[in-house]
Amino acid sequence: MKSPRLHIVGSSPRSGTTLLFELIAACFDIQKVGDHEVSLFSAPRTITGPYASKKPTDLIHAARVLRWDPQLHVIYMQRDPRDVIVSEHGSRPGEYWCDFDVWRRNQALRHKIGNHPRVYECRYEALVRDPDAEQKRIAEAFSFLTPLHSFSEFERVCHTTDSANLALKGVRSVCDSSVGTWRRDLPRIAAQLQSHPDMASALVDAGYEADLSWTGELRNVAPDHRESVRSLHNVLRDKSRLATATARLIRRGRTLRDETLYAFGYRRAL
Repeated sequence: MKSPRLHIVGSSPRSGTTLLFELIAACFDIQKVGDHEVSLFSAPRTITGPYASKKPTDLIHAARVLRWDPQLHVIYMQRDPRDVIVSEHGSRPGEYWCDFDVWRRNQALRHKIGNHPRVYECRYEALVRDPDAEQKRIAEAFSFLTPLHSFSEFERVCHTTDSANLALKGVRSVCDSSVGTWRRDLPRIAAQLQSHPDMASALVDAGYEADLSWTGELRNVAPDHRESVRSLHNVLRDKSRLATATARLIRRGRTLRDETLYAFGYRRAL
């Protein structure tokens, strides 16, 4: 019988998938696959017992692959997009990492998973405010998970890679100091709201705000329109429409190939 696989995907970059992956690997009796990110379409040739992997962008495949693989279990990592869009990666300090449109696109994909019994939504805010309570909820969602340590003991028991340390910006105890950081960078939020007016209502739909009154905090704030790392990357590539369309077709072809092979039981060996 195949071993259960727990795969972590995310609402966006900087949503907390690395933190959750390292917490699960350190504090549950589960094998960690890969140093940092491993595709859903890759797996160890032989493994006994449950194993964990993560790749945030694999959300795009989750709805279909869950239908084909009864041993696949997914955690969707959700985070307030305002904190996401002001967040920096340890490899590029002083630069915003991504924009609101990434979170919006992934929210639409999240709805395709719906209330699937093998999918659990972990909110970053709940995780860092009370890590042990969130650990209990995760254990209840996936019966194959056996706790070894409390999430609150993370910094004492973890063994992270250099890639993970960069994403985490160093290993430390789990705390909620990163919740609400958007309030310290209102110009960035004002710029993103100008570029993506639907952000205001999207926060209400996602349960992060009760109404639109939060936008009042941006009154008389001068927008900061600096480009994020991801958007600058797209600008520098400066592809023509034909090149962009061709690249999209190639990606779709790869997706079709990978998903078809997965449906027939094939995985790339790690």
